[in-house]
Amino acid sequence: MKGDLAPYTSGSFIIRHGQEAGFIAAVEAVAEWTLDNYSAVREITLFRDRTRSGRFITLFRWDDEDSIDAWRADPEFGAYMTQIREHCEKVDVSSLERERRFSRV
Repeated sequence: MKGDLAPYTSGSFIIRHGQEAGFIAAVEAVAEWTLDNYSAVREITLFRDRTRSGRFITLFRWDDEDSIDAWRADPEFGAYMTQIREHCEKVDVSSLERERRFSRV
């Protein structure tokens, strides 16, 4: 699936107080590893919630579902997620497909 039908993965994270820097470093590590090892990932974005202290969201845009499955099955992915979870009170992960897109472009 390419273009407008590209799948996404997302994570929502509630970070333990004082753990933001460690969390961001762990997300940077998994993002760099993913970009280096999975050519089907097109974009990775980390968002900080401005209305809820300690909440972050990741969004990964992919070419296809098979690549997501391979990424999640990779033992290194599990190790990176363990490092991320060490900084979190709560973690929710999702697989997404775009329903609609609204844009000025």
